[in-house]
Amino acid sequence: MALMGINRARPSHWLKNHRDALPSLVAVIAVALFWVVGAVGGIRFLADASSPMAMLTGLYVGLAAVAVSIIITTLALNDLARRYARTRNRP
Repeated sequence: MALMGINRARPSHWLKNHRDALPSLVAVIAVALFWVVGAVGGIRFLADASSPMAMLTGLYVGLAAVAVSIIITTLALNDLARRYARTRNRP
């Protein structure tokens, strides 16, 4: 493919060229892992609650964690979209 002018980019080269986008990518991956782990373990935590107050506290903590994760994801995806649009619009 190199003869046709198409070079395959290695992940290390991509990382060097897009180092500024790394925090946003890490944030999106971390939130995705949070949602997967929460879906697997969150229901079990609420089912094992010893009292209604413990269940209510768990629900409030879960609600706050979900709200924060949505905000983080929105900010990270907005940053990635802005970076992608900026590089596409350059001549």
